Amino acid sequence: MDYNKIGLFLKELRLSKNMSQYNLAEKMHIDHSKINRIENNKRRPSFEDLIFYSEIFDISLDELIACERKTKQNKKEIQNKYFKYLHNQSSKLKKLRLITIIVLIFIIVNFIGLVFLYFFQNYDTMKVYSFYGTSSNYEINNGLFVLSKEKIYFQTGNIHPKVERIQIFSEINGERQLIYEGDSQVLLRDSYGYNAFASYHDFIKGNQKFFVAIEDEEIPLNFIEETANDNFVYTPKPEIGIPGEIIESSIPEKIKENFECDENSCILNEKDKTLFYNLGIFTVMDENSVSTYDVKTNSFIYENKEENILFVLSNNKVTCEMGNCDIYVEIYEIFEKNYIEKYLKLIYN
Repeated sequence: MDYNKIGLFLKELRLSKNMSQYNLAEKMHIDHSKINRIENNKRRPSFEDLIFYSEIFDISLDELIACERKTKQNKKEIQNKYFKYLHNQSSKLKKLRLITIIVLIFIIVNFIGLVFLYFFQNYDTMKVYSFYGTSSNYEINNGLFVLSKEKIYFQTGNIHPKVERIQIFSEINGERQLIYEGDSQVLLRDSYGYNAFASYHDFIKGNQKFFVAIEDEEIPLNFIEETANDNFVYTPKPEIGIPGEIIESSIPEKIKENFECDENSCILNEKDKTLFYNLGIFTVMDENSVSTYDVKTNSFIYENKEENILFVLSNNKVTCEMGNCDIYVEIYEIFEKNYIEKYLKLIYN
């Protein structure tokens, strides 16, 4: 299509009707500068523009494209030019559609890629743990450990009996490092990185352990995962305190009656054993062994230093950490009869 020729032809049509560019622009509902640019081959008329010209000047589209009036002699030639124009427009439209589809696919693929990248970088990367630990003379519970790929928080929790100063050690694959020494009530903060006091990957894999040292005693910390950002859909939880649910801050009546209690924790000296209760953690200690029962998770940990036995009983599965754990059933049944049924039984009612 000769756009210079069609510009002159459109100008001739306008002048043949004694119409100014302003009058034509008003009829076409466009700015008059567009008419000027079309007539001077500075802008190509769109197919919509040609339709307006066709209606205003009573001329067929094929005559506009051919830039001449149709006669018997040139009728076939004009039709061929028009079909060629339509074919070119169709090809351009197909190319435009193809380019549009490619651009959309590129945008969608990149968007999906970014979503997946964000998902895999952030899914299940924040974990919240509670922790506790016991030794012959001390008990630690209600500790809080928040581990993520951005920030790390470590709060010591309650230590019974109370002490002024502690040391906290980290151990990765047998290499121990002092990460804190000072006041017993502390909140440690750090950022994810090579020099952080906690290694995200080592801790998740079970290669990193933490210990609290009080005077000459060392207390290994046991961690319980409370929550993690590993759900695709989050739903509202039931209200805290519904019937049958254990409220950690409450103290069972049997313990209140027999133990010496403050706001959250209780203690009872019973012959050669010492009994502790603090925020749902029940501990029995004697000279050689420590038994810990978590009311919330119904998990039981038993350690006997003299016999070198350490096992964890949780969800009816036993994990033997050290020594001969074949007697775990007998040990747990004795603990259940002497302590759970005696002091904690009513907490389930």
